[in-house]
Amino acid sequence: MVAPALPSALRPTLGLLILAAGLHSAWLVFGWGGAGGREWYSDLHYLAVVALFLVVVGQLFARSAGPLRVAFAWLLAHALVRGAAEASWVYLDLVGREPPFPSVADGLYVLAYLFQGAAFVLLARLPLLGLKTARLALDSLIVVGAVGVFAWQLFLAGIAGDAAEPLVSRLVSLTYPVLDLFLLGLLLLAVFRNQRLRAHEVFFALGLGLNIVGDFIFVYLTRAGSYVTGHPVDALWAWSFVLEGLGAALAARAEPRAARRPGTWQVRLTLLSPYLALSASFALLLALYPRQTLAVGGVLWGTALVTLLVMARQIVMFADNARLHRALTAREAELEHLAHHDPLTGLPNRRALTACLEEAVRDARASGTRLALLFVDLDGFKHINDTLGHAAGDAALREIAGRLRAHAPGNAQVARLSGDEFAVVVPGLADAGAALPVGEALLAALTAPLVLPGRGVSVGASVGVSVWPDHVPDAGGLLRSADSAMYHVKLRGKNGVRMFSPELDAGRRGRQEIERHLRGALDRGEFRLHYQPQCGPGGEVVGAEALLRWSHPELGEVPPRSFVPVAEDLGLIVPLGGWVLREACLQAAAWRARGLPLRVAVNVSPAQFAQADFPTQVRAALEGAGLPGSALELEITERLVVQDVARTAHQLALLGGWGVRISIDDFGTGHSALAYLLSLPISGLKVDRGFVEGLDEAGRDGAGAARVVQAVTGLAHNLGLTVVAEGVEEPWQRQRVHDLGCDYVQGDFLARPLPPAEFERWWRAHEAERAGVGGPVEALV
Repeated sequence: MVAPALPSALRPTLGLLILAAGLHSAWLVFGWGGAGGREWYSDLHYLAVVALFLVVVGQLFARSAGPLRVAFAWLLAHALVRGAAEASWVYLDLVGREPPFPSVADGLYVLAYLFQGAAFVLLARLPLLGLKTARLALDSLIVVGAVGVFAWQLFLAGIAGDAAEPLVSRLVSLTYPVLDLFLLGLLLLAVFRNQRLRAHEVFFALGLGLNIVGDFIFVYLTRAGSYVTGHPVDALWAWSFVLEGLGAALAARAEPRAARRPGTWQVRLTLLSPYLALSASFALLLALYPRQTLAVGGVLWGTALVTLLVMARQIVMFADNARLHRALTAREAELEHLAHHDPLTGLPNRRALTACLEEAVRDARASGTRLALLFVDLDGFKHINDTLGHAAGDAALREIAGRLRAHAPGNAQVARLSGDEFAVVVPGLADAGAALPVGEALLAALTAPLVLPGRGVSVGASVGVSVWPDHVPDAGGLLRSADSAMYHVKLRGKNGVRMFSPELDAGRRGRQEIERHLRGALDRGEFRLHYQPQCGPGGEVVGAEALLRWSHPELGEVPPRSFVPVAEDLGLIVPLGGWVLREACLQAAAWRARGLPLRVAVNVSPAQFAQADFPTQVRAALEGAGLPGSALELEITERLVVQDVARTAHQLALLGGWGVRISIDDFGTGHSALAYLLSLPISGLKVDRGFVEGLDEAGRDGAGAARVVQAVTGLAHNLGLTVVAEGVEEPWQRQRVHDLGCDYVQGDFLARPLPPAEFERWWRAHEAERAGVGGPVEALV
């Protein structure tokens, strides 16, 4: 992430601050001015550094608002009190010559430490609550405790045991290193937390670090009797003001923090630091054993305290891990349930139906009975959506699902396949003819009037029936043959029940026809790409998904759902996918040359991704088009992710290294697990259109669609991923998915998939309308 620029109004003052600190350091290091002059210059020039720091913070406080203003208020209090303390010390040092100890300056110094710590907590937005914060705080205390043990051995024990000094003087002398250890703990908490430090936090943390180091060196030199005013160590305090001033200035321009994964070094540092600190304390204790002095006694008690803190840290870590495990398990269970159930009706979905059919066929084969599948397609349902609205349509679907459950046999399983398509699995039949009465009973139940808000309506249904093993030899053929029978009912006037027979299998013959014409279609140039835009909350177009279309001279426009599965079965999807990749890259490059800064998204099939040279193919497509990797997004399926996680991670890492974005398509409908999202370099997720269809216009989410969309977006954003909602066809759906946290939307509401030239015209009209200089873009769509 690029560091924010310094506010222009502060640059002159910051420049003077840096210049003053530089001259101050040079004077101290080179010893300019002699012994007497060095003392006067050191004190007075140091006051100039403090004064300039106070001006910087004052300007920031005056220009800020909200939580940042509170942080700058604490920093301003720190600067004022620190300035008063320095002025008091300089007066006592230069005028009084023998500054008393302790003095009023010491009280101001102590207060300044506390204000400085409060400012750092707010500027770095350090977490203060929760088990995770408690564990990180314990990690910090363990390291601080170990540092304190070594400091005790080096000079703190000497201060505490110096009977020649009054008790008050010793306590004040010990207060400074204790407060430094307090600041060190805050600094470590910022480093250990699960996010990378931003530019302003790094500068402020370095300033704190220099202040701490300067204090410890000062105490050590004072204890050794070798410190005099104007010692080079004074430069550390001057530069700590510079770094804190730069950090505060950068904080004024910092963007709100986005969730990011911790760096590898942070993870390792967080894990190892407590144990390294404990080991260092024990090593010091063993080196001093068996001497019995005040210093050794302090090391012993300090090491014991560090040990207790490590034990407490382990307890908190176990509790935090248990909580996280419970939360992840519950979230996975929820996503797993929603992935296999329709969010609107609560019925099993198509994926669950497939598993149910396979199990039912095994049971029927073992018991010697028959198994029927009834394919139910509602007649005239679109009229309800068009006249009464989608909320009424959703209510109708829930009512129909309830009727199917109520009137199906007790051992039957009801599922929703898509918008207005349902399936009923009926096991345990003695013969094929027993399935027809079930279909007729369901049809009678569905054709009874529906009572919806505002009025009563009626719908019909076309029901196709297929029986195993009479009509098909396996579970996979049941749905196809029942669909063929249902289609025949539609052709014959709808609102009826029909048993499958071989002559009705027009769909199978249609597939054979597709297979015959699909071979060689790529060489004949029959494929083309259409593009559908992806837009942000403000309507800005951020990208376009490339969608494959097939136009055949005899078959006409063949929909992708008809020819893509055939291409996969025939092994044609690999060369076809390679063509799509190259063509989309060339189109994106052409658009960029004409001023359309768009990212193009391309779907990748599992077979295509499985090619050993797939990353090389992507690289060649980018280089052939002269397109940067950041302009390409690859959409992969959840099924692809779980097939071979290690190989997938390697392939995706290569692609990500070239700047290519990776998104998981139709997230929530497959076998996804949270562990895969944590281990793979994924850039974004696409919420399946089924969840968008299941949303309620009125904002109710009783069926769970809103809950799963919100769960997916929350999970994605916590992992630093973007979320695209596809299938948005209504204005209210667009608003709902944005309210639920989706970053971008895609669907026919914005624009249907368009050929490249039409897409470009749509984009220019859309941008003109956004700028307020054009007419509505709907006319182009």
